[in-house]
Amino acid sequence: MDQIEIYLEKNIFHIISQKDLQNLRIWNKKTHEETSFTLVSEGHYQISAEKVIALLDTTKNDRAYIIFGDHQEVNLAHSQLKQLRNDQVTQTTIGGIPLSLYVSLDDTLRFMCNLLPSARAYYLKNNVHTINVNNDTVSLNLDIYTRFFPLKALDFKVTHRQLEKSFTLTDFIPSSSDQVDNNTFINHIQISYQPAKQLQKIAPNINLNGYNWQFFALRFQLHFATMEVRPRSFRVDYNANCAKDCVVPYTNNLLLYLDWYGTQKYNKLSHRIAFVPKDTYQTYLEFKKNDHKEKPVFHSRTVLISEYPQKAQDNGFVLFSYLMHKKSSEFDPYFVVTKDSPDLANLKKYMDHVVFYNTPEHVKIFMQTDILCHTHSSDYAMPFRNNYFIEKKKTIHKVFLQHGITAVRNIDHLYGKDAQPDFTNKFIVSSEREKQLVIDKLGYDAKDVAITGFARFDLLLKHNNRLTSFLKRKRVLLMPTWREELVNLSDDEFVKTDYFKELNSLITSKRLLTIKQSQHLTIDFYLHTNFQKFAHLFHSNEVNILHEGQQTVQNILKSHGILITDFSSVGLDFALLNRAVLYYQFDGLPANGALSDQSEKILPGPIITTEEELISELQVKVKNNRLDDKYAKNVSQNLYKFQDRHARDRIFELLRKL
Repeated sequence: MDQIEIYLEKNIFHIISQKDLQNLRIWNKKTHEETSFTLVSEGHYQISAEKVIALLDTTKNDRAYIIFGDHQEVNLAHSQLKQLRNDQVTQTTIGGIPLSLYVSLDDTLRFMCNLLPSARAYYLKNNVHTINVNNDTVSLNLDIYTRFFPLKALDFKVTHRQLEKSFTLTDFIPSSSDQVDNNTFINHIQISYQPAKQLQKIAPNINLNGYNWQFFALRFQLHFATMEVRPRSFRVDYNANCAKDCVVPYTNNLLLYLDWYGTQKYNKLSHRIAFVPKDTYQTYLEFKKNDHKEKPVFHSRTVLISEYPQKAQDNGFVLFSYLMHKKSSEFDPYFVVTKDSPDLANLKKYMDHVVFYNTPEHVKIFMQTDILCHTHSSDYAMPFRNNYFIEKKKTIHKVFLQHGITAVRNIDHLYGKDAQPDFTNKFIVSSEREKQLVIDKLGYDAKDVAITGFARFDLLLKHNNRLTSFLKRKRVLLMPTWREELVNLSDDEFVKTDYFKELNSLITSKRLLTIKQSQHLTIDFYLHTNFQKFAHLFHSNEVNILHEGQQTVQNILKSHGILITDFSSVGLDFALLNRAVLYYQFDGLPANGALSDQSEKILPGPIITTEEELISELQVKVKNNRLDDKYAKNVSQNLYKFQDRHARDRIFELLRKL
């Protein structure tokens, strides 16, 4: 194979080739001007940097193609590029204009001014072959494959995806760079860093309790000895063989657990984090060590029930209470919740069967669980996220109790069978319409979808009648849902959004306040749990800002006579009470699409897009807050199949058949 050598010496570019490059010259594609190299000796060509610059348009990024013979480009695809000495380069600056002799993405030699060569031309792939932990330090042993040039050094960057904050460590030097074929190098690099120390810098106020939603991306940037390239980050590739336990100390009692995984689309190395008490981690290790031993046999089947880790007020809690009162010998129910949950008061009668999240007891109960009933992600039931618990979860019968009737929002990425194949085994719904939607849109088999109704609806409908609803008509609840794209914004960023501006405008509207005073209304404003952290940003002299933990969402709904929402599933709950729902969609339907193109037919109330129209409609409903007949008919046909309070009984029978 022919060998080519390129280098710069005293602002003279040299090309030495074993192949005959007759009439070697540079050519400007735009002007069609050419300038020839000088033949120094056989196969040795040179050209001054000044001549190259003269052919280029130095007012912008410009390129000159290196051609020979009958307009052939010098291509290195079938030639070996000789390696430069450490003191040799291929770049210079002439009159303040940077100039590079480089290998392009399509393997040809070219000149370029005012722009550095792309790192993509020299990067091939990477492979993490081991991840090791030593005290507080994590080391990634990484092989990076490059073309034409070996690496000089590497910068390593870890990004907190939700906060969009990063830390960068520089100048990791290869232990060696092995040339494996003519133009390919394997650069062996060890990247060592202290994740706990770095995390405390970029997220000093991180919550140490409960399920952790935070995850991190790993990138690196390349540096070559012979030339400077445009800064570009490359993701570290995932290697399943490296996905082993990785823990470092965080506080005296807590360990920081890194859960390595490959991203869904491109299989790039990332990690989630969990803060695990040392005794919990030790309990996990004991189970893992004894995994091959015979397990104890329990007479009753263990049912573990979960909502959001800090919650105990939804379908999960209602079903748990039902199972505790039923005292069936078939089931041994437990409810998992964080120690700092604002809903602990709801559980005080059942504390013997309450499991605190991320404790040794949580590990023990989870490992003996036969049935998992969950209102949100089934991952919330795990003591912390890792492959061992994920594999255990696959063996458990999972029943998705839901937390709201599926109607408008696109939840395929959260609960779809293709996107989340291990999410659940049984999907609880409330109507034939909803069952068909779960089959058609979320990909579940008909046998895995059960029409039972929701456990909490049994309590929602208790003591509800026409007179009770009428007497509450002057209590108005404003309860919009959240927006996924806004959840990680800072306070300063959030107040600039249309979401904040429109809702804050409504609760401070002079017209609304006039109606409130004249009609003696009570108006309450309650943000979704994911937006409760922004509640302090809303201010109104006449509208009450409700805070999480003061009472359950269901009790809030029952104590009001009119609901204003956007597309939240609470509107469907409220309609079951036969009370008026107003859908104030100031920013349209959800940005992530709708599960149904017939949402107007499904939603049990008028869709309103302006503040003025909303207030006018509210004036009407204060006089008669009963659900209009057309919406009441829609509730019975499309939203809730049952006119009873036996959803819990139907779910119980379903559990018995698992």
